[in-house]
Amino acid sequence: MTQDRGTNFTLGTLLLALLLLLAVPGQVPAADAPAGLLPEASCAPGWSMEGKALLYDKDTLSDRIDGEAELYFPYGFQRMTAGRYASAKTPGGGLDVEVYLMGSPLDAFGMYANYRQKEGHTQGVGTESNLAESQLFFYQGRYFVHLQITGTDSGDPAALAACGRAVAARLPGEGSRPPQLAILDRPDLVKGSERYLPESLLGYDFLNRGLMADAVVAGAQLQMFYLVGSTADSASAVLQRFRSQLTGAKVENIGKDHQFLEGVDPLYGPVAVLRKGPCLAGALKFSHKKGIAGFLESFCQ
Repeated sequence: MTQDRGTNFTLGTLLLALLLLLAVPGQVPAADAPAGLLPEASCAPGWSMEGKALLYDKDTLSDRIDGEAELYFPYGFQRMTAGRYASAKTPGGGLDVEVYLMGSPLDAFGMYANYRQKEGHTQGVGTESNLAESQLFFYQGRYFVHLQITGTDSGDPAALAACGRAVAARLPGEGSRPPQLAILDRPDLVKGSERYLPESLLGYDFLNRGLMADAVVAGAQLQMFYLVGSTADSASAVLQRFRSQLTGAKVENIGKDHQFLEGVDPLYGPVAVLRKGPCLAGALKFSHKKGIAGFLESFCQ
């Protein structure tokens, strides 16, 4: 009898757990989420959490951000923890917080750069942050974080900043930028224009894992790109594929494992690409070629 009761209890417990999981598709209680990512009581003065935090994975992310989930997957998305906070001073409004765990610090930066707004300004939250009237974006370590005031026409930048600092204090990760971005720390690049794309750089499937930024060379504006993690063989293959896309393509062999490609791209106009061993850097959307060869060479020292 005791054994039968134990068996029935176990089966009943399993059935109850299954029913609970099916009752709320796509959402898992915060108890099963990474502990402590979101402040449980309040995230800013006067802003208290409504309900419980929720956890989303690769299969359920579209339940939360339908139409945008696919953007996260190339950046190694693992999971997202979300919570909503309310304030008595803002009836009907809410402060939504989403904390995304990405594949690497570089991936977290890549997502941040995708959402960073030109009209926003830095706030000293996380590694880098971008604060607008009703939204705050920042990243720290492998985490990309989005905070947004919803349900009201008026934003609350002070609450966003305070909540952002409270979340950042709970996240692991160093305050320094990913080391791959060090090559972009130079005065001829426009600060705040840096981007990282893990695939299909410039829309080409043969260009993967690259950095981009706006630059000013010899007084003229242009865009530059630089491949991350390439080898001599892969960089050579990319150069040849790029050459096939250009009209009027010319390749100058400067030395062993050192080539300079020029031509006209159907989408971007004049293009210049330098390959030096495993390094490949390029420039596009420029009005003249003055200084471009030396500019690209400086990335491949």
